[in-house]
Amino acid sequence: MDILIRNAILQDGTVTDIGIEDGCITAIQPEITSAAKLELDANGQLAILAFVNGHLHACKSFWREPLDKLELARNFDFTNMAARFGAISDVKRLYTVEEVATRAEKSILLAVRHGTCAIRLFADVDSDAGLRALEGLLNVREKYRDVLTVQVVAFPQNGVFRARASTESLLRQALEMNIDAIGGIPWLEPSEESQKAHVDLILELAKKHDLDAHFVLDDTEDPTSRSTEYVAARTIELGLQTRVHGTQANALAYYDDAHADRVIRLVKESGMTIFSNAHVALVTTNLRHQPAPRGMTRVFELQAAGVPVATAQDDIDNPYYPFGRNDLLEVAQYMAHLGQFTWGDEINRVLEMVTSIPAKVMRLENYGLSLGCKANILILNAKNWRDAIQFQPEKSFVIVNGKLVSRAVRHQEFFGLGTL
Repeated sequence: MDILIRNAILQDGTVTDIGIEDGCITAIQPEITSAAKLELDANGQLAILAFVNGHLHACKSFWREPLDKLELARNFDFTNMAARFGAISDVKRLYTVEEVATRAEKSILLAVRHGTCAIRLFADVDSDAGLRALEGLLNVREKYRDVLTVQVVAFPQNGVFRARASTESLLRQALEMNIDAIGGIPWLEPSEESQKAHVDLILELAKKHDLDAHFVLDDTEDPTSRSTEYVAARTIELGLQTRVHGTQANALAYYDDAHADRVIRLVKESGMTIFSNAHVALVTTNLRHQPAPRGMTRVFELQAAGVPVATAQDDIDNPYYPFGRNDLLEVAQYMAHLGQFTWGDEINRVLEMVTSIPAKVMRLENYGLSLGCKANILILNAKNWRDAIQFQPEKSFVIVNGKLVSRAVRHQEFFGLGTL
């Protein structure tokens, strides 16, 4: 046996040992007597599946570093949304493959530290970035392929038809670079006709190249924005069920209830998973009028209809979100608050949003906490998932593909105050 985890607590409260050999779980029982090359004492801490981050704009992570190098950050009004987005173009035009890879690696190392075993990275493909961001993320995928699962998505951040004519050509070139999925953002296009053309193009390319498509959908408070339903309808027409997924779909919250119900039923039929990254939407939503919206889609209604809902980091230190440490436990806490998953078994739904649901989107094989599954295990310094959400504890041990990749070494003492 390669690794033996002793005295772990499962979600159902069972205390167990977990044996790992050749990258897989070979034993889960109260007391394993076999010897192991490495023994880890969980000491009554929670064992859960390692996290899966299904959406991160990695090429734009830690954007203030290149801003500083360009001296654009000096006297820069970070509170001005137009200025922030305008600066992105300035930064992207000076991208190099190596610089993108360096910033993306910071995100990868944070992911490993915080218990992530698989991550989907989005690379901007447009006239500003060219294919440099994509190449940088592909290099990161190759470098870390033996550590965790990395997928790379070619993403037309500025749209296709509202941007320069080169975007479609660049996307077609990207399809020859061994990418894992193709992205889309149709709601940014200037007209309903161009939004539909955007969706049709992305789905056509996805089907032709046997790739998944991952759209950012209706990330707006505009109740007339309709890209979610069009993507769902075309997915059904083209027979691409389970091959197409979407992020945000915030406009769904602004539809009248009858129309929202029709769209949700269409999304269910399409087989789409919706990623609701509420912490990001919260700070990009217009909060200048009251009542201030929460900036997220109809999560409960989607779930009630049988639509899988996940949540992801999405952004780290860029114009869309100023914070982030690529920690899905933190992301889960935001979802628990904004989605009001706060009582009883509702809290456990959030665990699925950062584990099994995005794992299906990324098509991870043998992902699970049972015999024969790949050993992707996170030991949290908590007794249960509710405590993990509340206290945001250290990740004591992170095991990915049967290897110990991270362990917490932090130690804090209290003097004259007792213990927690």
